[in-house]
Amino acid sequence: MSSSLSSSSPSPSPIHLKTLQTSSPSVKFIEKLTDNEKRDFLNSFDLVFCDCDGVIWHNLYDIIPGASDAIQYLRDNGKKVVFVTNNSISSTKDQLRKFSTSNIPVEEQDLIHPAKTISDFLKDQDFKGLILCFASSAFKQHLRDSGFDVVEECFTFPSQQKERLIDGSVMDLHKAIYNKDPVKAVVIDIDFNLTAWKLMRAQVLLKNPECLFIAGAADPRIPFGGHELLGPGAFMYIVEEANQRKAKVFGKPGAELGELLKSSFQIKDPKRVLMVGDSLRSDIQFGKECGFQTLLVLTGAVEEKHLESQQLNELNSPDYVIEKLADLKNLI
Repeated sequence: MSSSLSSSSPSPSPIHLKTLQTSSPSVKFIEKLTDNEKRDFLNSFDLVFCDCDGVIWHNLYDIIPGASDAIQYLRDNGKKVVFVTNNSISSTKDQLRKFSTSNIPVEEQDLIHPAKTISDFLKDQDFKGLILCFASSAFKQHLRDSGFDVVEECFTFPSQQKERLIDGSVMDLHKAIYNKDPVKAVVIDIDFNLTAWKLMRAQVLLKNPECLFIAGAADPRIPFGGHELLGPGAFMYIVEEANQRKAKVFGKPGAELGELLKSSFQIKDPKRVLMVGDSLRSDIQFGKECGFQTLLVLTGAVEEKHLESQQLNELNSPDYVIEKLADLKNLI
C-alpha cells in the first residue's frame, strides 16, 4: 500500500526514468519496448493483482486520470484484474462504491482487503474466541460482521475515569496490561490510537503460544502529509521482537497473503501473474517473493530520492516500469 492518508497531501514528485535505468539495468521500461516486445509482455500474463492507492487513486479518493481506461483495456484483452489493497481505513463496501463511481466495476471477491483476508483465515481455522484488534473501526466492524467477537481495547483507568494513562498509578497500568479478557487472537493493522500499554497488553497475551498473532497491512512506513511516517509494520515488529515470535501477515508484503492468493485464484504458474504497484517493498518485493512478474507505476510512492538512496536488488527491482497506469491502454 502506498496510501496517502490526507486529502491535502501533495502528489509525489515525478521520477526521472534515467535514474532508474542507472540504478537497475535489468528494468524494462514499457515505453521503450518495441511493438513485438509490448505484444509479448501483454501475452505473458493472464491475471493482474493491482494495488489501489498510488496506482488507481491519489490521496485515497481522487482517481488518477486514465486509470479506469487502463483497467478496461486489460479486461478487453482477456485479463482478470484483482485489486489488492493494504488500505483498511475504509470498509470494503466504501471502496467498492468508490470503484463504481470511478467507472471501474469490481466484484466483491475481486477486492482483497486485510480485514477480509484475516476473516477468511480465521474461518478456515474454525476460530472461536475473543479477538484483541488494533485497527480501524471499519476493520473491526468487518470482523464482527463475519461473526467474530472483538474486545474493545479501550480501558478506563479507575483513578482517572478516562482512557489515557496520564500520570496514572502503577496499579492502573497493571490492570490494563494484565486484563483478564480471555483473548485467543491478537490482530495488528492500522490503528492511530496505539499506545505503549496496548502493545504491552498484546505482548503479555502472546506469551501464550495458543494465542494467534496476526497482522494485516505490514508497511513499516506510510506516506502522510508529504512524509513517510510510522506504519503498522513498525508496531508489529515491536511486538515480534518483544516476544521473539513472528506474526502471520495477511496484508502486503506478507507470505501468508501470497499463499492465500495463490490458493484462492488457483494459480498454477506464478509467472503468468502480473503484480502492479507503486511501492518497491509492499508491491514489487511482495510480487517477486510470490514468483509473479512485477510492474512499477510511477504515480505513487517511488520518487527519485528513494532510488538514489537504496540499492535495488533481485527482490525489489521491478521487471517493468511504466510512467502511469493509463499508458497501458496504448500498449498495442
